[in-house]
Amino acid sequence: MLAWDDLRIFVAVHRARSHAGAARALRVAATTVGRRVAAIEGALGARLFTRTPEGLAPTAAAQRLLPHAERVEAEVLEAERALSGADTRPAGSVRVTTGDGFAAYVLAPALPAFLAAHPGLSLEIRADVRALDLVRGEADVAVRLFRPRERSLVARRLGLERYGLYAAPAYLARRGTPRHPRDLARHDLILFPPEFDRVRSQAWVRQTAAGARVAVRTSTTTSMHSACAAGAGIALLTSSAVRDDPAFAPVLPSLRPPAAEIWAVTHPELRSTARVATVLRWLEELVLATEGPG
Repeated sequence: MLAWDDLRIFVAVHRARSHAGAARALRVAATTVGRRVAAIEGALGARLFTRTPEGLAPTAAAQRLLPHAERVEAEVLEAERALSGADTRPAGSVRVTTGDGFAAYVLAPALPAFLAAHPGLSLEIRADVRALDLVRGEADVAVRLFRPRERSLVARRLGLERYGLYAAPAYLARRGTPRHPRDLARHDLILFPPEFDRVRSQAWVRQTAAGARVAVRTSTTTSMHSACAAGAGIALLTSSAVRDDPAFAPVLPSLRPPAAEIWAVTHPELRSTARVATVLRWLEELVLATEGPG
């Protein structure tokens, strides 16, 4: 008979397509995952995964097992949420997933005051490139720059993230300071990868700085900040993160790039728990404090 721990390991391997990826998700050793998968296959008398150049590929037996395992997972998560819903004290751990920029420039500086005010709470911050699945319990709260479409989740609009064009003073001394949007065509840009060109903020940059050379593309906000501060080019950055930093100088500050809405998302069974409600209030206060004038 399969136990929940067996199914949990099977589901993690199926999602990660590797023992190492499943081990990171479950916080166990990869050798442990490998032994457990072998034991599960032995108990079932069926092979669940085959090795391919792209990773572990599920067999037909694994595909038949998956929907049953995911139903068990959903029931276990619901039971955990029901029990945590009885909590009336802001105590325990809250897992927050967000982009690396929000984690580095908004959450991290505010952590000491928050933890001092709530000694019973601890935070696990996942600055993950991919959007973690709250329905499956990969995180308790997500901070997103778009309104979620999942009907099974609840969302709270926290405020706006406002942007501006910035460059290092050394870059502007070397290349000149743009006085008009048309001057941007003679400069270098730092952008996110091409798949972000359709995102409203980056589309605005491409249109406003039409003809400019794209010198750098990077997948993280923190590396964009570092490249900009080093003098690699002009970047669209969150104004509140660099407003008082001498490493960044505003470029054409009269321009008004489109702002992004910031949403906090959680599962309906968690929003009324003291620990999650406390974190949601804190997030809203942080965004309101950094939002700045329109």
